[in-house]
Amino acid sequence: IHGNKSQNARQRALSEFKARTTKVLIATDIAARGIDIDQLDLVINYDLPDVAETYVHRIGRTGRAGNSGRALTFCTSEEKPMLRDIQKLTGRKLPIAN
Repeated sequence: IHGNKSQNARQRALSEFKARTTKVLIATDIAARGIDIDQLDLVINYDLPDVAETYVHRIGRTGRAGNSGRALTFCTSEEKPMLRDIQKLTGRKLPIAN
């Protein structure tokens, strides 16, 4: 799902993912807000967003309605200052694997 797709194409991709006919949904930050997907247990971030709040919206797609969820984020050394901003915003120390 990305901004260059038509609204119909984005809606179709989302519907297929929700119906479990598609197992993976790749999306830009266009999907970070306003999308509700039941039982989403994993979000993978290919990179960190420029704004810490956007990260919270991205991972907020998982672990809803009392369910647990996980987020895996790839982070370059150049992005580490943003990682600190995210930890400060969320009040959580994020585990890091090198």
